[in-house]
Amino acid sequence: MANRYERAELLAAIWKLGAQDERMPTSHGILDRALSDELDNLPSALTDGLTFSVTGVGLRCLELPDILLAAQEAMLTSEPNPTYLSTIVTLDNEEARQTVLSYDLSTAEAAEIGGRLRDAVFRAHEPAEEVLAEA
Repeated sequence: MANRYERAELLAAIWKLGAQDERMPTSHGILDRALSDELDNLPSALTDGLTFSVTGVGLRCLELPDILLAAQEAMLTSEPNPTYLSTIVTLDNEEARQTVLSYDLSTAEAAEIGGRLRDAVFRAHEPAEEVLAEA
């Protein structure tokens, strides 16, 4: 099983290649739901050992907070701010490409996986936006 830094590196690289300069969500369970939706399509180095639970605030990936913290600690993403709902992936395309190659993924495969994850984020955003609008 990959450690949290390896998972953080792979998640950031896949996101960068599939979503380019779009911010990665970090709140409201958006990325949690997207990961759950795409679980079967993501590399096992990222998903092995991930657990999901329905909590009082919705579906959560129990390991995701540690993965996102590891990404920030490794300077793969911008520093978190409690008022921010997303983060900037700071890897450039070449760093992301080298990362996915080290996990035996081609750049095209990683971009496709990242694109599907990005699409899942957009689908997951809709219910959260409805709940926020009602609040």
